[in-house]
Amino acid sequence: MKTYVHLVGRRTVVGRGGRRFGLLVLLALPVLLATLAAGLFASAAPSAEQRATSTLGSADGFVSHADPEVTAKLAQELRQRAPGITALAIDENHELPVWTKSRTISVHYADADWSSPLTRGRYRPLEGRFPSKLGEIAVSRALADAQGLSLGDSLPYRWKRDAPARIVGLVESPQAHASYTYLAAPGQLQAWPRTGRDSTNVLSSDYGLLLAGDIEQMDIAQGIISEKGMQLETREGIAASRTMIEREPALLLAPGIVVLGVIAAGAFALRMRRTRAGFAILTGLGVADRDLRYAAVSGAVSASAIAVPAGWAAGSILALAMRSALPRVTDKDIAPYDPLLTEGLLTVLLSVAVSALAAVATSRHPAGLPARERARATPRAGKRARLWVPVLCGIAALGVAIAVTFQDDETISAVAAVTAIASLAAAVLTRIGDALGALARLADRTLSARIALRAFARDPRRPVSAIVIGAVALALTIGILGTLSSVTAQGRATYVGSRHLNQVEALLHAGSDPTAVERNLATVFPEETPIIRGSYPVDEKMLEASVTPALTPSWNVAWMAEGGDENWAQMIEVVDDNKTFTALTGRTWSPRERKVLEDGRILVLAPEYIKGDRVTLSRPTSLNGEEPEARQEVRGAAPSDPVDATTRTRASAYITSTAARALGATIVDYSIIASPSSLAPDIEERLIKALEPVDVVMSDIRIETGPETTPPSLWYLMLGLALAAVVTVLGITITSSATELRPDLVRLHRIGLSPRTLRRIVIWQSLTIAALAALLGIAAGWGLTAARNWPGDIPVVMDWTAVSTVLALTLVLGAAYGALAAPRRISNTLNRSEN
Repeated sequence: MKTYVHLVGRRTVVGRGGRRFGLLVLLALPVLLATLAAGLFASAAPSAEQRATSTLGSADGFVSHADPEVTAKLAQELRQRAPGITALAIDENHELPVWTKSRTISVHYADADWSSPLTRGRYRPLEGRFPSKLGEIAVSRALADAQGLSLGDSLPYRWKRDAPARIVGLVESPQAHASYTYLAAPGQLQAWPRTGRDSTNVLSSDYGLLLAGDIEQMDIAQGIISEKGMQLETREGIAASRTMIEREPALLLAPGIVVLGVIAAGAFALRMRRTRAGFAILTGLGVADRDLRYAAVSGAVSASAIAVPAGWAAGSILALAMRSALPRVTDKDIAPYDPLLTEGLLTVLLSVAVSALAAVATSRHPAGLPARERARATPRAGKRARLWVPVLCGIAALGVAIAVTFQDDETISAVAAVTAIASLAAAVLTRIGDALGALARLADRTLSARIALRAFARDPRRPVSAIVIGAVALALTIGILGTLSSVTAQGRATYVGSRHLNQVEALLHAGSDPTAVERNLATVFPEETPIIRGSYPVDEKMLEASVTPALTPSWNVAWMAEGGDENWAQMIEVVDDNKTFTALTGRTWSPRERKVLEDGRILVLAPEYIKGDRVTLSRPTSLNGEEPEARQEVRGAAPSDPVDATTRTRASAYITSTAARALGATIVDYSIIASPSSLAPDIEERLIKALEPVDVVMSDIRIETGPETTPPSLWYLMLGLALAAVVTVLGITITSSATELRPDLVRLHRIGLSPRTLRRIVIWQSLTIAALAALLGIAAGWGLTAARNWPGDIPVVMDWTAVSTVLALTLVLGAAYGALAAPRRISNTLNRSEN
């Protein structure tokens, strides 16, 4: 008997032909997409060993400092206090200017003894060899291809074009295939002659040490480095810096299981009409209700037992097949293959269990009716929905309370807030039947619309299930879109840099004529673009000793607040007019601020640098900062009105050129700053063309684009999978709903309705499902975004163009799927199971 009931359950719940295929695809799709996402991310995210090797090579630790003398003394001390430790010098510069026959470009520079085992793994030789003596270099394949270079060609340092720099090898960084890499022999960075045309000595470089030793030696090194206020990077530390998703990509499988549960519940609910008809026959033959429920669950388990492993296998195969294409997308090596077998088995078991629970929840019959009538009765969802609403609202209230109570813990607060929104959304979804009834009462315009919507009102189980499935898929998509937009907008709103957004600053480190740079920079932007000079006061003796005026150390204002570093000082800038003040602060000066400056007083931007009306000027007495600075107290200073954090990171105070000269200073122009309203897409190319002739290279140009506006590839992957799920789930749901409608269509055809009218009925129902799913999905997606953002005080910013596109796509797909699912020919007979 059990075998027969299982067979009946499989035939009744799962169905045959297109019905069975649609159910299996619906159940397999969430697992497939989740497995594909987890597999791709497991391949794209570098392993702990790969990430450590990209920084350390084969060494055990890495430490760096901006002063080469500090690094040299540290290496000597390490060898003395930790005998046997290996310390290899490696110098790096992330924006070294090099000359490519017609223009300057910036490259990532590194020099070391590349024959040392400690450097193994940092770079991969592709052709030729690593540089071994001064004058030899190796460049990345990407740089060589972009500039048309080959072995034997020259790529010299920008300010010493006559210095030899012959290419002897082509290399590649395993974790940055597209980077412009420039490798040289040890000591090359410090060996270039430092002439008046050479700015090597002011490039912001890292002079590092690769360290290797046993545990005891590395512990001693850690203590020495910590004593000096420096940080030792180790393999363990680099591995621990990875995100949770990078460490456990299988976590991406969890959303697939949750979505599967929702889809399974909706898919089984769609089939309840035929299930009830089949159960009626079995009830007439004397099969007990318990066996009927067993049959429904058995059918669900059999379907999920086929669909879920197939989805996992298909996702794993697709992820494996796409591994070869990932390096071209991510520009880095892929991680070792991990089939996620244990996680996949757990996913399969949990998914089958979730499908069985969904079948249990949707196969209950209305209570209080005889068995035969109970099998035929239309489900009365209203009473059950009314019971669920207060429960779900209570869960939502509990979630809100937890989110508020644990607001300081962003993770707990976000999970509680998301749970609250999900509960409220579920409460709304339980009342969809009422909304369909209201629509049916309003649908009197056309015959097809009236029949379609009143059919929904009579038996809401099928449309409600379809709407729920579509709304869940759309809510995930809108939630991802909202998160992308909100995080990007918040990043730009709270961004703190050395310049305001969209500003372009040309540094005059090479000794370029400020007037010429200002004139050439003006050709890049619209005529009304404000352009000012960045200026500061310096000592005349320091100016005479400096390589170029812009490299002269500026006067500073010393820190005066209690509890801070009394040796700390920050630059004071020269401001003579409102145009300069506006460019530096982002706002116009107030009448009080204008009067302070015009009276020859110092305007202090941060309260930590002023006490009463006193400030302390700090004047450098040596170019390298080795000599103590001269301090001078000045009275008459006044605090400014509030300024933003970007303004405060640049300078601590403003003074006019007249007042600075009265204190004995000489005014130096160190940069030219343009403040356009927006930046053109080809801004870099235009700046290079305009400023290269006046010896301002790209490495001396700062373009303030703000934070990275391109979200991580994981977000794009999730968004793509969510959209694919929307398209697929919506199509299968609508076509399945139309298939379940066939008995009604046959009956309507019997009483004289034309096939054209019947097709319109299907399209009206499909559009209604798509529209309600879209509206509910957008609302729920907005709520999920708000719940996710609220603990971090991130405002909800929606890209309504993208949301409107998703809405339009949903409606168009709904109409298209309805037209495709509408029957072309209608017979006047019904199958036995459709009566």
